[in-house]
Amino acid sequence: MATLITMPRLSDTMEEGTVASWLKSVGDTVGEGDILAEIETDKATMEFESFHEGTLLHIGIAEGETANVDALLAIIGEKGEDISMHLNPSSPQASSDTTTEENTQQTQEVEPSSQAAAIPEGVEVITMPRLSDTMEEGTVATWLKKEGDSIQEGDILAEIETDKATMEFESFYTGTLLKIGIQEGETALVDALLAIVGP
Repeated sequence: MATLITMPRLSDTMEEGTVASWLKSVGDTVGEGDILAEIETDKATMEFESFHEGTLLHIGIAEGETANVDALLAIIGEKGEDISMHLNPSSPQASSDTTTEENTQQTQEVEPSSQAAAIPEGVEVITMPRLSDTMEEGTVATWLKKEGDSIQEGDILAEIETDKATMEFESFYTGTLLKIGIQEGETALVDALLAIVGP
């Protein structure tokens, strides 16, 4: 059965990503953990690994192209499998509309609390990232930094367990870890408050 892989949200502020390079071609065999592509976010270029095994049947975003989070990135399935139903423009559009509505609702819910909090200049709110295309929640396996620690851009903040694997989550900011919002062993939804970094 074919699996649709969408553009992942690799940073808490990421709204779109650019495929810098594909490390696999259509027809290649893909193993779980294989690096599929390098994706440029608004912060850095990161490797994106496959959480599925099979054959790369379709590439939805060519090298150098930019697409929104949740756009169709690739399709993995069995060799020779018919994927025409997934490439029908009407189906992705329908799911895209649904995703847009959900994102809009989330944004509307998040904005008032952000405004009410009146976040000071230089303070960055880090939310639980979507580290796989199917991830809806994550568990903090380990914090590698504690409140009060100095952080550099690129430092590993925590190890996060997704529905597929445990992955390192790095900071895209430099400053001090002011608050930890999700303790070790706790599970939270994507976009929940993970940490606050400030001057």
